[in-house]
Amino acid sequence: MSSVKGGRTILIFLILIVIILISGVSISLFLLQKETQTRKTVEVSLEEFQIRSAKVETALKDAEKQIEIFKGKSKDADDKINSLMEELDLEAALRDEIKAENKKLKELIEAEGKSKVEMRQRLAAEIEAVQVKLKEAETKAAGSLEESAGLKKKIEDLQKKNDGLEQRMKEIEKSAAAAAAPAANRNEIIPVPGSPADEKVNLDRIVITPESAREGRVLNVDSETEFLIFDMGSKNGVNQGDVLSIYRGKSYLGDVKVSRVQEEMSAADFIPPFSSHKVRKNDQVVPKR
Repeated sequence: MSSVKGGRTILIFLILIVIILISGVSISLFLLQKETQTRKTVEVSLEEFQIRSAKVETALKDAEKQIEIFKGKSKDADDKINSLMEELDLEAALRDEIKAENKKLKELIEAEGKSKVEMRQRLAAEIEAVQVKLKEAETKAAGSLEESAGLKKKIEDLQKKNDGLEQRMKEIEKSAAAAAAPAANRNEIIPVPGSPADEKVNLDRIVITPESAREGRVLNVDSETEFLIFDMGSKNGVNQGDVLSIYRGKSYLGDVKVSRVQEEMSAADFIPPFSSHKVRKNDQVVPKR
């Protein structure tokens, strides 16, 4: 019995060993198969990796070439940037210089404009003052002409009265001889003493001047504009630019130059140092001797 049990035990043990061996072989085969599959997978992966590595190397070489190209382009770009920066700096300097010049020009233009405005205002004021003076002179001239016309009429009336007095002088020649002779020498009319009161004429040294004698007398003196008006004109042979002398009796006063001529009267300017302060109405006007 014990030998039978021992044989069973060995048989069981052998069976177990066989099973273990079979299991080990199966496991080994399985592992070998797995290893083979894994190796094949690794080989495929290695081939793919090599292919990829080759591609990567190619791409890397291309990238290196591109990098070299980019480096060259970057260097050119840096040179261009540096050149542009220098140009920008130069342009900025020029711009600052132009701004400074523009500022100076603007200041000059503003100063010139201000000066022109001041000059225009000054000229406008001067023109206005001249216009005012012109109007005043025109008004005075118009008044002087009116006054001259009145004086001319008065002179005509006085000359008529003088003619009457001369006739009376002839009638009473003997009684007026002493007074008439000096009057003739002075080319003046003096009222006859003893004549009736209603026929007496108060004359202020009236000069009787024939037209042919080219001798007249002062009608008006303008001391502001320094000219005088006398009772001779174009019909007496007076021309613009003529130089005439002013006398008071036999005293020479000075010279004047004719500036305006009308038919029966003229205006003349004083020739310095002669001035209006030395002349008065009824002074004689004769050609320059």
